[in-house]
Amino acid sequence: MNFSWLTLTYYAYWLLLIYVTLQIIHQYTISSRASAWLFTVYVFPVVGLVLYFIFGVKRRKRKMYAVKLTENQKFLEAYQARFSAESLRVMQQHQQQLKQFHGLTQMIYHDGCSRLTVKNKLTLLQNGEEKFPQLFQDIERAERTIHLEYYIFKADDIGSELIQRLIKKAKSGVQVRFIYDDYGSLSLPGQVLKRMRAAGIEAHPFAEIKWFAFTERLNYRNHRKIVVIDGCVAYVGGINVGDEYNNTGGIDPLYWRDTHLRIEGQGAAYLQNIFLNDWNFCAGQNLEIEDELLPKGIENLSEDEYTMMQVVASGPDSPQPSILFSILHAIHTAERTILITTPYFIPNPALIKALKMAVLRGVAVRVLVPNHSDSKVVNAAAQSFYYELMLVGVSVYKYTKGFLHAKTMVVDDFLSVLGTANFDERSFELNFEVNVMIYDEAMATKLSDTFEHDLDGAKQLSVDAWEQRSVVKVFIEKLARLISPIL
Repeated sequence: MNFSWLTLTYYAYWLLLIYVTLQIIHQYTISSRASAWLFTVYVFPVVGLVLYFIFGVKRRKRKMYAVKLTENQKFLEAYQARFSAESLRVMQQHQQQLKQFHGLTQMIYHDGCSRLTVKNKLTLLQNGEEKFPQLFQDIERAERTIHLEYYIFKADDIGSELIQRLIKKAKSGVQVRFIYDDYGSLSLPGQVLKRMRAAGIEAHPFAEIKWFAFTERLNYRNHRKIVVIDGCVAYVGGINVGDEYNNTGGIDPLYWRDTHLRIEGQGAAYLQNIFLNDWNFCAGQNLEIEDELLPKGIENLSEDEYTMMQVVASGPDSPQPSILFSILHAIHTAERTILITTPYFIPNPALIKALKMAVLRGVAVRVLVPNHSDSKVVNAAAQSFYYELMLVGVSVYKYTKGFLHAKTMVVDDFLSVLGTANFDERSFELNFEVNVMIYDEAMATKLSDTFEHDLDGAKQLSVDAWEQRSVVKVFIEKLARLISPIL
């Protein structure tokens, strides 16, 4: 029998499709993600297969990060051995002040050895206009080390100013280490990196994207934004390095709303720990937790400035989705109010159920999201969840003043969650992320006030208006929802 090239291509395609189907079933333990990929490869011929091989292949994940996971564990064990007794004592001592969140602190500690710290002075920073001047001051005061880790780092006006300050400090003898995500910082020119290295700055990409490992490395991104100065001052939150974050131009002319946190005290040590783990992985070094890298100057903080907090990190190298667990625990323990601000709202089934259960037991749940996302597919998928949640009583608001990029949650006017993780599967399962859990009424009040202020530039969605949308729009959103677990 003579086969034409068309016939051979047809059979080859179906053999490949069968192979991919078996791979999806074998690789994905989460049924929603498996179903989303099966839907994509069968409904979108050829295109679906291409997307799968770029974003869906997981065969190298454990291999890529097995060494990092082992090294992380060594770091955590050393950290736990050093601070275990103190951590348990602090959690017990402050059990009453922690209210219903005492169990949350224990879960976070046992999951990732992240201890509850008390001797912290926290400063809430709104937008780049508040973050960068404060960061520049701290960099100017640096004496020993400056550690930076960013998803997006641009060499525009604000980025160039930061680079110049880092070069100045490096030339003065301060050890400057810089991690940038190779995908998020694609626009960072090689000449700029060369100039930084020539000045004495150590700079390395995280999981450098190479052609032979393109699909795996593109999919697992380092979404963290961490700065640690002299081991005692740290920054974490949603603000990357770029003019748009500073509302001074950039690619996006829209007003950019974001939130960041400055930490002075013990909490900086665990962020230092995270940075050093990431540094050893991407730089191929073996830096250890040394005394000079741990917080100094804590004695200068007065007790009325103390704030209880914990750091939660997760990523492809984590045994558990720690950030997801911490958010679920916080929602399940809520008794009165939950305020969520997020630029990407694509909750998994567990989060949807948790929010519904919270409303049904009398908790007032309010969610603030952008009016427009930077991805039409993501925006459509997110909108498919609003109606379902509004039906049970969740209040949903769309921010119309500009682009909302802040990632925060406030529970019962006491627990504040702030960091780099969005409310989506990518943040919970694929990206390297870091959040801070703050147990403090004053910080919760500040974030609650910020939420209320942001509502002045937002519109609330109504069930009646949502039901008037066109059939075509609803269908597109439901179609996007089917693939939402893989976005």
